[in-house]
Amino acid sequence: MLVARFVPLLAALALGASVGRDKIVPFTAGTLRTDTGLFVGLLIGVIVIIGALTFLPALALGPIVEHLIQGRLF
Repeated sequence: MLVARFVPLLAALALGASVGRDKIVPFTAGTLRTDTGLFVGLLIGVIVIIGALTFLPALALGPIVEHLIQGRLF
């Protein structure tokens, strides 16, 4: 039980330490900066799209099922 509990913890710490040791890469033409309006817009757009894809199928199924039932009960 101790191995199952502490191995993932140690793996996460090792991953964090290796990321912390990486060199800083200079900005190039292909770098997406995180301090611009473009990044904020893309981030908000992705959040809205993921949220819509989460809730819209459930909202769309209600009218579809009601149309298929056409007043009949199960």
